[in-house]
Amino acid sequence: MFNTLKKLRILFPFGKKEVKTEDSLSKAIKKIDFDKFQESIHYKIIDKAFFINALTHRSFLKIKKDTQKFDMISNERLEFLGDAVLDLIVAEFLFRNFPLNEEGDLTKFRSILVNKRFLAERAKNINLQDFLLASNTALKSIDQGYDAILADAYEALIGAIFLDSGYENSKKFLNHEIFSKLDVKWLNQFDENYKSRFLEYAQAHTEFIPEYKVIKEEGPEHHKLFTVEVYLASHCLGIGKGKSKKQAEQEAAKNALQNLDAIDKLGLKRKK
Repeated sequence: MFNTLKKLRILFPFGKKEVKTEDSLSKAIKKIDFDKFQESIHYKIIDKAFFINALTHRSFLKIKKDTQKFDMISNERLEFLGDAVLDLIVAEFLFRNFPLNEEGDLTKFRSILVNKRFLAERAKNINLQDFLLASNTALKSIDQGYDAILADAYEALIGAIFLDSGYENSKKFLNHEIFSKLDVKWLNQFDENYKSRFLEYAQAHTEFIPEYKVIKEEGPEHHKLFTVEVYLASHCLGIGKGKSKKQAEQEAAKNALQNLDAIDKLGLKRKK
């Protein structure tokens, strides 16, 4: 415990109240079951200080008067580092393992693998939310589906592993958590740009370009609900609703992608 606190003093610029700080840090460390945490992330920790920092959300630094204030810094700096490490490892993996795919495909795959929603799902997969040092409000927002806190913590975790044991072990972690499951079909299920996917399909299999039409606007100006239909030729293939036109168009395209059999039935497919 003493050695970890000593390391934390180097990592974190503490304030003047050193005695209270040490008490607070001791309590913070005890909140984390490191044996369970290591098992969850499939990684043997060398220096706990990096991981305490990775698990510290900024809301934890603003705990109310009935709890001691922690003179620590949040995981935002580690998130910055982890984001860069993640980008490089993902780019290298895609380059080496998808030799037949064009640059555009690799860019799309990388954007999927580093987006907040995907990273939040990876964080949930290792139960990262169970180990976070965060306020009750922040933890509640995670339960309500707010992805950013978990995604940021996941990037901070990657940064911590990189500082703890280097690039190769960061790659091993991501290989176990992400790359071992990865193929084109698996990747495409996370591609939420349904308009782009439907356009690509239409261009590849028909002579037509999707056309989107707003058929209804409901509600007051500050709380509109849009309904959009998407057409190929004169045929409606999907309908969607959303709080913006763009969101409604995405939902319509998603609906159309679930209805691709209709393209064949309507005779819209390009003749070979």
